[in-house]
Amino acid sequence: MSNDHARPGVSRRSLLSGALGLTAATAAGGLLSACSGGGNPGSAAAGAGDVVPSVTLGPKLATVQYPEGYVGPVARELKPLTSEKVTFKIVVPQDVTVGDWKTNAFTKWLEQKTNVHIEWNQVGGTPDDLMTKVNAMIAAGDIPDAFMGVGFTRSQLFLYGQQGLFTDVGQHIGAYALNLQQAMKDYPDTRKLVQAPDKKIYSFPSINDCYHCRASNGRTFLNTDWLQQVGLGVPKTTDEFREVLRAFKKADPGGHGKTIPFAGYKDAALDSYFMNAFLYNPGEPWLVVHDGKVDVTFDKDEWREGLKYLHGLYGEGLINKDVFTADQDQMDRYGNSPGKPIIGGARSYYWGGFVDIDQKDPNARWRKYQAIPPLEGPNKVRYAAWNYLGVGVDVAKLVITKKCAKPELLVMWADAQMELEAILRGYGGPEFAWAKKGELGINGKQAIYGFDATWNTAKNLSWSQDNAMYRSQDFRLGERVNPKDLTFEKPLYQQTVDSYFPYKQPQEMQFPPVTLDQDQAAQESELKTNLKNEVSQSMSRFVTGQLDPNDDGAWNDYKDRVAKIGVKPYLDLQQAAYETYNS
Repeated sequence: MSNDHARPGVSRRSLLSGALGLTAATAAGGLLSACSGGGNPGSAAAGAGDVVPSVTLGPKLATVQYPEGYVGPVARELKPLTSEKVTFKIVVPQDVTVGDWKTNAFTKWLEQKTNVHIEWNQVGGTPDDLMTKVNAMIAAGDIPDAFMGVGFTRSQLFLYGQQGLFTDVGQHIGAYALNLQQAMKDYPDTRKLVQAPDKKIYSFPSINDCYHCRASNGRTFLNTDWLQQVGLGVPKTTDEFREVLRAFKKADPGGHGKTIPFAGYKDAALDSYFMNAFLYNPGEPWLVVHDGKVDVTFDKDEWREGLKYLHGLYGEGLINKDVFTADQDQMDRYGNSPGKPIIGGARSYYWGGFVDIDQKDPNARWRKYQAIPPLEGPNKVRYAAWNYLGVGVDVAKLVITKKCAKPELLVMWADAQMELEAILRGYGGPEFAWAKKGELGINGKQAIYGFDATWNTAKNLSWSQDNAMYRSQDFRLGERVNPKDLTFEKPLYQQTVDSYFPYKQPQEMQFPPVTLDQDQAAQESELKTNLKNEVSQSMSRFVTGQLDPNDDGAWNDYKDRVAKIGVKPYLDLQQAAYETYNS
């Protein structure tokens, strides 16, 4: 799932039009060379010996409105990056929304604007299948000029970078990536987040400051019609939440005993919401920082208290019996039940995780569910696990390999995609409209752009967030709102502002996205997998009553199991990586 938490095969629809651009400042005709597809790593198009000149940004378009104090991508005139068409070979994932990369509308538009042609190698399969195939290519020495949209981890980038397979794009940012350079100034943590322990940058990143995504891992909903029916308000504490669910069960608004007071499913963990009433818990892999020391949440007494609470809810029949095994299809059946709603609330990233979103109907079922704030536990603990770092930067959008003879031009091509119109077309398609003066965006300020629907299911129009983009918070919230045709973006933003932002944990408590070296990564992989399996399975068993969290013996046995798997060496690895990150 993308940072927008879109359903598979669905991309954000775009709006605007504008043009942005890099202008090659050449003294002799402006011929820039790119990598050829030949087997010789040093081969290139005609003029490969020419030095690629530095660039300047094109002039801003005067027709675009920006809110006061706007920070983000701007609309500029986009000029060709080379006077003759040049070609790169790039490996990309197959994507149902992108369709055929060769005939995709954004592919054609970007080539027409930049004069850069791409020969696409489209690789299918799950993310794991894709990575297996990519690693096989690398092992065989059959590498393209670049990989785009392939989910390399930070540790993989560092490993292949140290081996000389991936190019350090950091050396080219100053001269050839002026948009990324500006984005890094706008978001000062970016460089720290994208650079490897050796301080090099082995990929061209994407920045996406999705405000509502920062709280998505713990977002939880209740049916406000049901609350009114049982005469209760939005619960503030764990005790009040239990009473709400009990009231839902007793009143049976779903009818004929079909009511499920609260529903969850395996793709939206319960702990990332409920445990935050007992201790700060960001969810898997359950790492936190206290006074500079990395720790885990899942072996603490407060975690046990959270298990006791969930065990009680489940035991009273207040949570669906298949909460740990239900998939998306089952959750949809609960949320979209014919006739009356049958679920009183849900743990989900957004409404679309449990009910269909009909944006044209003002009385659509999804509008009856409101995101509720985190609960306050018996010891006055109340956190919204806020993601300050992870949703903002995708570290591996474009990875340039040693095969590329002219990485500067490929950096320029990626940087051109961070211009405003290119961003909008790249993630939404060609239908757009600039906002008029006085039209308001999601945050109530001057809108920048507008569109007709939040989701566009049409294929072969966009690159479905697989490429480099710069979507600042101001940009995302500059989306025009039509009061007569509200999408879910506005309420999702507002409910995040009202219900989660006030309860976010201090940033220093969040464990950052660190990079492990080859030896550390090898050790961590097995430890992390085994700990994840034990914690997840034990949580399910404790909540459903196969184990009793009130039993000291059962709890101590669980702690012994995770200790034997290797909590201490796991934390030692994370501590070392954390200290390197902060060095």
